[in-house]
Amino acid sequence: MTRSLTTRRGFLKAVGVGAAALAAPEGTAAPAAPARPNVLLVLTDDQGWTDTSVRMMADRPDSASGFLRTPALERLAREGMVFSNAYAPAPTCTPTRASIQFGKTPARLRQTVVHDVLAASRGIDCKDEVSLARMVKAAGAGYVTAHFGKWGFPPRPPEHAGYDVTDGNTNNADGDWLSGKGRTPLPADDPKGIFSLTRRACDFMARCAAERKPFFMQVSHYAPHVQHAARAETIARCRARPRGGKCQPADYADPPPARNAWGLLYAAMIEDLDRGLGMLLEKLDELGIAGNTYVLFTSDNGGGFRGNAPLKGGKASLWEGGLRVPTVVRGPGVKAACRCDVPIAGWDFFPTIADLIGHAGPLPAGLDGVSLRPLLEKGNAGKIARGGEGLIFHFPWYAGLAMSAIRVGDHKLLKDLGTGQVRLYNLAEDLGETRDLAPSMPRKAAELHEKLTSYLKAVGAETIELMREARKKELLGYLERARREITDLQEQAAKAPPERKADLLKKLPDLQKRLKAHEAALDQLEKARGMRAW
Repeated sequence: MTRSLTTRRGFLKAVGVGAAALAAPEGTAAPAAPARPNVLLVLTDDQGWTDTSVRMMADRPDSASGFLRTPALERLAREGMVFSNAYAPAPTCTPTRASIQFGKTPARLRQTVVHDVLAASRGIDCKDEVSLARMVKAAGAGYVTAHFGKWGFPPRPPEHAGYDVTDGNTNNADGDWLSGKGRTPLPADDPKGIFSLTRRACDFMARCAAERKPFFMQVSHYAPHVQHAARAETIARCRARPRGGKCQPADYADPPPARNAWGLLYAAMIEDLDRGLGMLLEKLDELGIAGNTYVLFTSDNGGGFRGNAPLKGGKASLWEGGLRVPTVVRGPGVKAACRCDVPIAGWDFFPTIADLIGHAGPLPAGLDGVSLRPLLEKGNAGKIARGGEGLIFHFPWYAGLAMSAIRVGDHKLLKDLGTGQVRLYNLAEDLGETRDLAPSMPRKAAELHEKLTSYLKAVGAETIELMREARKKELLGYLERARREITDLQEQAAKAPPERKADLLKKLPDLQKRLKAHEAALDQLEKARGMRAW
């Protein structure tokens, strides 16, 4: 994997500091500290709502793990605000990352699933959208922008989104391998790249502080996504921990050797991940800039590995377990040791950051997010300017559960895109989504369904029918190509001399494996047509 963190010279070019500035005579007064605040956005991967030791809801002991330990996040919660009703924009990573970058729902961006084949076939890659980095730089004050860790949005690399310093167009494999081609694993003391990417982030903050430059930095961890990994000493510490309190059954399991096993390995990975957050907070303290830095912590989707009780469902579904995520914010003016119960979503970060850094110009048209600043300053007493449509989620997943959802106030409506059936829940009374209120509240169900349908139509949201059609066409093309390559290889081998024939046939197993994978994907696509959300 190529790390593209700039060198000292490259960094200075990015921040616009010349060599003369470095040669200032001893005793020269340093420039004044920036009036604009720094912003640090920490995004974890697949960390569920209860995958921390921070209670997300004050009156729900089961909204925190009884076994996992996240002391750094506990500190952030003491010094900042916990959002009990925070949602990822989507139940999988890629659409969430796009939504956070551009402040719009995945439905509006037409980036709704991990591999959005329909958007790809139509050339939709958000190239005309204004990113967080470009918005921050347009605010003036010499902001420097950086992205470290998993980018996970292949159509638009972070450099194209305006980031000055990046790790490049990284994805899941970069959290497992030092070199993807050579399959060289990451060092045992750097599981999922947690500590190396944290050190790069700390170095970046130190350089910005030295040059008196405000920064916006996103640190996107590969953990706790599979493959699971943790330091040996952290696993040993978790193994020795008393196993009292309310824990998930998987918390007790001493995992088998498989890299994607959970249990103690998962607990240790969460703890290592939290240590990375602690390193960032300590670096802010060391640099003396903690008081002028907003820290936003969240996850890209709900948990998928250890269960999400008391929530229903998990990753790749629009039940609460697939969408609700741990979210904590600290910074200047943020009410400390406070919980806010107002529903928010990841697309709110764009206008919120714009507000916090004093962006005076117009924001891009069509933003779905609203500034959360009133909530940050006043908690539940704050009023935000969200429209009446509430929070809308659209997941036309061609290989699984295809669903849409809308939340307005305490009510959430879920729609099965395969059957068109809807269900209605009152989340204030039924967090686990167990009691369908649609039969007893038909008017409320109809009202929310109308809001959901109108919004999706207005933004030209992708339909499940077109998604499946595009995916089938893509897979049939893959199959044809794979079969042709196998036939060509066999024909070449038949005509080749013996010494050449053996070399050619070595390629055959890989081609056959690829063919079987495409056939399995096509079979899964057909099975998905019969899947029902309930």
